[in-house]
Amino acid sequence: MTVWAVDSHVHFHKCFDESLFFDSCFNNLNKIKSSAITSGMLFFTEGKNENFFNELRSKSKIKSSLKDKTDYVINEFEQGIALEVRRIEAGMRVVIFPGFQIVTKENLEVLALGVNERIRDGLLIEDTISNVISFGGIPVLPWGFGKWFGNRGKKINEIINKSIPLLFLGDNGGRSSLLPYPNQFKFAECKGIKILPGSDPLPFPQEAKRPMSYGFVLILNFDELNSWGSVKKSLLAADLRIEQFGSLTSPLAFIKTQLAMQVRKIS
Repeated sequence: MTVWAVDSHVHFHKCFDESLFFDSCFNNLNKIKSSAITSGMLFFTEGKNENFFNELRSKSKIKSSLKDKTDYVINEFEQGIALEVRRIEAGMRVVIFPGFQIVTKENLEVLALGVNERIRDGLLIEDTISNVISFGGIPVLPWGFGKWFGNRGKKINEIINKSIPLLFLGDNGGRSSLLPYPNQFKFAECKGIKILPGSDPLPFPQEAKRPMSYGFVLILNFDELNSWGSVKKSLLAADLRIEQFGSLTSPLAFIKTQLAMQVRKIS
């Protein structure tokens, strides 16, 4: 059994610098206060304009921007089921699983963890969740500022109430520490549905520093010959405990990023 730090909601936006992305990822991994953790795991949740997982598959190394000019070595598991990025001299590695962020007909989001075939947007949320499961993935309903109120909030509650097998909810480090704990999280916890934390970087260059800054600790028997299967089994275990690491964003940072997102939408 090994101890992993897991970031369950990761984007690599086109404005990101890949050296900064991986330098920050390993730096954040090193900051987690547990001597047992030397490995990290990223669940990519790529939107329709993102394709970084497949870009990484074509590479064998990534340059670091650090003074020691370390190269990150890339290996592939099971013909693209997962990728390993290793920082050899530090004895650390990060395993990356493919996945997607899907926008439903109701304008809600579903994350498809561990899925390497893109699922189309625009379907009803129930159908989207079913598609993720049929592709062998884990569906996650991620929190988003302003997206779980009104009719959309009622729809999330309706889905939670159905207690769909394999379904998780998702928190992210971009949620302000001043905001109240979402009612849907409380409802989900009462129904026995787990909440997976992730960083959810936004599409601004400085957000490339966020991977592995918010997530959870997972203990599992990782099998390189059945990588996704072994991780999925651990996530679905009845005794799974979510031990969060990292912290929510500050109120000032939250306001700045939300204003920047509004400007981006109208520009």
